[in-house]
Amino acid sequence: MDDGIEFWPMKLVAKKVGLSQTEIYRRIADGRFPRSRSYADGGKRRFWLSTEVLDWQRDILAKNEDLPQ
Repeated sequence: MDDGIEFWPMKLVAKKVGLSQTEIYRRIADGRFPRSRSYADGGKRRFWLSTEVLDWQRDILAKNEDLPQ
């Protein structure tokens, strides 16, 4: 089943959203960006769900459309 979910590493997330890794972590700490997840095998690598990052981008766009021009 292909439901469009991908596991994105930090470098890809930063590239997709146009923010630095530092800024992404800052926003995570403030609750303004989706949190990363860990793999079930207990490794140290983290990932973000593509769907959560894309939803975050859509939310940013929607908020910008609500601003006066």
